[in-house]
Amino acid sequence: MQSARDTVHITPAEWRWVIFVGGALVLLAFVPFLWVALSGAVGDQWQFMGVLNNYIDGATYISKMMQGFEGSWLVYFRHTSEPHNAIFVQVLYPALGQLARVINVPPIAIFHVARVVASLIMYMAMYYFASTVWPRPRSRRIFFIIAAIGSGLGWVLLILTGDTTSPDLVIPEIFPFYSSLVNVHFPLTITCLTLLASNLVVIFRPGCTDDPSITNGGLAIGAFSFTLSLLYPQSLVPLGLAVTGFIVFYWLRQRQFSAREARWLLVLALPALPMAAYYFAIVNYNPAAAGWNSQNITLAPNPVIMLIGLGVPLLIALPGIIRAVRRFNQDGDQLMLIWLITILIVVYLPTNVQRRFAVGLMIPIAYFATRALEDYWFTFITRRWRYRLLMAVIPTITMSYVVLLIVNLNVKSGPFLQRDYAAVFQWLSTQSESNEVILASPEVSVWVPAWVGARVVYAHPYETLSAAVKEQQVENWFKAESPADCQALISQYNVRFVIYGPQEEQLGQTTCLDTLEPVFRYNSVTVYAP
Repeated sequence: MQSARDTVHITPAEWRWVIFVGGALVLLAFVPFLWVALSGAVGDQWQFMGVLNNYIDGATYISKMMQGFEGSWLVYFRHTSEPHNAIFVQVLYPALGQLARVINVPPIAIFHVARVVASLIMYMAMYYFASTVWPRPRSRRIFFIIAAIGSGLGWVLLILTGDTTSPDLVIPEIFPFYSSLVNVHFPLTITCLTLLASNLVVIFRPGCTDDPSITNGGLAIGAFSFTLSLLYPQSLVPLGLAVTGFIVFYWLRQRQFSAREARWLLVLALPALPMAAYYFAIVNYNPAAAGWNSQNITLAPNPVIMLIGLGVPLLIALPGIIRAVRRFNQDGDQLMLIWLITILIVVYLPTNVQRRFAVGLMIPIAYFATRALEDYWFTFITRRWRYRLLMAVIPTITMSYVVLLIVNLNVKSGPFLQRDYAAVFQWLSTQSESNEVILASPEVSVWVPAWVGARVVYAHPYETLSAAVKEQQVENWFKAESPADCQALISQYNVRFVIYGPQEEQLGQTTCLDTLEPVFRYNSVTVYAP
């Protein structure tokens, strides 16, 4: 009788291969940073602000880490001007800030170190999953390569039409390597999902009769479920529905209810319920969380663009998916097929966070792609040509990443600001407090909470409350000609300082500065006070 306690054997040579390849991918992800540091492209004019990919969200992560650095475990949205109660969300980043405080390291440095560690753990978890499914190292490595670096044909769409909405260019949650470019919690989320899948595949194999316990995966599943409720709660929705569907189908096929499967489902679901209840409460009773939630709209691309974004890996996987539909074997195929279908269904349900449900989608796709290669495609290709064909396919499935890395080699506002702003930020950090509001252009304001620790009028489409209104107000202020218009915004948001430099000049030549007093100047950037 098979047991969920059966061990997975991975040789030291395999682990060395995983660490070597995973380490190479991490180094590749840092190529733009090395270019910034070594090329001299930044020079004396530009200051790198700390995050390249998705810098707008990255700045909010650094802000949350700064709050942890100051001793807080709760998150206060400093990218908005309104006073509000702090909330317990995205706790990973305050925790990293607490770590930075303990070891006395700048939070930005800890952010990138944590990205490295999270990425390596993610790659190791992916190989561990492969080892629970395939005994052959070749199959394990094929899965690892497709899952780790597989991407779609968004680069083709970009070249032909200029369309940038393809998932492999804008939804890093789906693609492990892309997720490693962006933040810490995406790789950790994929890690937890992959390890959950590893345990679930073993637990629901034919002949396995174990009830949940501490030693056979029960504790691990509960721990990963709770961790996901902190890191990325949306990820549990498709996986939980998939496991529920799998169990219901099993009961229908067996024509009887089995308490064992129900217990495993409870082990997966119950640890996440406290945080689910908390999230429900704050978005209904905390005005700041409610405003954040209402603006947090991340819609999925249309289905055709989604399929293009999944590209060659999905095409390779099709025979494996078709085989799984026809045979519907319980040994892994059922669960992974239901998970894949559930993700694609939930992504297009009428919610405001559709794309967030797509996290980890590459795992079941890589699973079926590996199945298809081993059981279908390789039957048409001689042994001599198999690896040559894979070497030809790999550049095709990685081109979107090449595009993303090249884009990051451009010095532009956003991830970079004129160096004068950095000096102004240093001065403001000694003059302002966390409850004071600073007015600047959106490109500058996005970095103020992380670098200065103060609040801003507008900086982020989600974390600035009434974001659309404030964005327009800020733009109008930097173009205003009437003194009355100037004073209205200052009074409404109780602005303590105004920053004016090259970024603000691009918004307009405002007359509002005539009503303010300059209190600090560093070359091209001036700080004003009402």
